[in-house]
Amino acid sequence: MINSIFIHNIIKIIYVNFHFLPFRQAIKFPIDVYGKLRVVGNSGKLCVNGTVRPGMIKLGSQGRDMFPLDPVILDIRGSLCFNGSFYIGCGSTIRVEPGANMSIGAKSRFGAQSILFCEDNIKIGSQVGGSWRCQLMDTDRHEIMNLNTGTISPSHKPIVIGDNVWIGNNVCINKGTVIPDNTIVASNSFCNKNYSDVAPFSVLGGIPAKVVSSGKQRVW
Repeated sequence: MINSIFIHNIIKIIYVNFHFLPFRQAIKFPIDVYGKLRVVGNSGKLCVNGTVRPGMIKLGSQGRDMFPLDPVILDIRGSLCFNGSFYIGCGSTIRVEPGANMSIGAKSRFGAQSILFCEDNIKIGSQVGGSWRCQLMDTDRHEIMNLNTGTISPSHKPIVIGDNVWIGNNVCINKGTVIPDNTIVASNSFCNKNYSDVAPFSVLGGIPAKVVSSGKQRVW
């Protein structure tokens, strides 16, 4: 019990709650911080929707028994909204650029060393589970020209992750990806398109990802 008390970063817990949230929510301390936390950008908006409970959002809680206890990096210059409880592991990064919007559904979580990078729009549904080293990036951070046509592809497109989606370790989800409800994404896969037309309870896998199995459901 003593050890569990000392892994909480009391100073950063007070800071992130009272800096980002209105007093009526901050006083309930919905954001809990485990270990180190680097707040790189704090000019954006962070909101908690629905019933606010102490410790419902846990930063740095996952993977502490398996990975180096690196700090979570929080860089909020746009809008980040939590619609319920959310956990993310140590060594992870949440970055929302100016003018961008990220929303995360209830009971969702990502493992250690994950990256959620939003330059446009990322919508994560409810009860989405991500293993360690997941990467969601709705941007390439650069533009690419087709030398044959002279056209330049957009550097960012929204990402939409449905409800009850399970994402394996080391998965990269790129700009423009849409993953429907009740889908499993196998480890070490690369998702880069709209998968809305796949059958319910499918498994996506590979580089780039495609349907590799069907009739499968994650046991929560």
